[in-house]
Amino acid sequence: MNDIYNDETYLKNNPGWHEEGALFKVEKMMKLLERHPIALKTVCEIGCGSGEILVQLAKNLKADSEFVGLDISKDANAIAKKKETEKIKFFLKDIADETRFFDLILIIDVIEHIENYFQFLDKVVSKGNYTIFHIPLDISVWTLYREKMLIESKDRVGHIHNFTEDFIISTLDDHGFKLIDKLYTEPVFETSSFKQKFTNGIRKFLFMINKKFTTKFMGGYSVMVLCKNTTNSQ
Repeated sequence: MNDIYNDETYLKNNPGWHEEGALFKVEKMMKLLERHPIALKTVCEIGCGSGEILVQLAKNLKADSEFVGLDISKDANAIAKKKETEKIKFFLKDIADETRFFDLILIIDVIEHIENYFQFLDKVVSKGNYTIFHIPLDISVWTLYREKMLIESKDRVGHIHNFTEDFIISTLDDHGFKLIDKLYTEPVFETSSFKQKFTNGIRKFLFMINKKFTTKFMGGYSVMVLCKNTTNSQ
């Protein structure tokens, strides 16, 4: 694949680098952190994109924390750099080259973009105490019958891997990330036709009844997981 994250291809398809969803994700993140208070002196986001998640997290955390954003995309880094403060710094850098150790690592909508995400996870696990992942659950009964949705996702937002909840949690465990807690994040329902409104209405209704079933059957949801990092991955 071409390096769509450095040749402006991804930037053209996603001009804001998804910063519009940052506050929503941080609100979900805060729910996990409130349920499981941990020391947060240092926070690192890998694949930080526009940097807006760290900006919003810094506003929500009461702790006097240091925030570091890493990304290998110069296009993303150019956006994030404009948001630097005394507490928040952004670097054009691979996690493999980072020597610091962090209380919390954030990997938000990243691993589905990485060609060898097994190798990536092995690099990350020893870099911090805890990790929060946010991962789209692209595989569902709905997408199996409408595979064009997966292809469109690959072309527009670079999802080269697709996951189910149980599979990715099992994979994280294999690489030393032990699940502490999880929650689902619902999609933003943008509707323009009666058919879309009807489908989204069914999705919302089913989600109220059985969350996991709905993610597996209709898709459109993501899972956010809080993990304890260990170093005994196989």
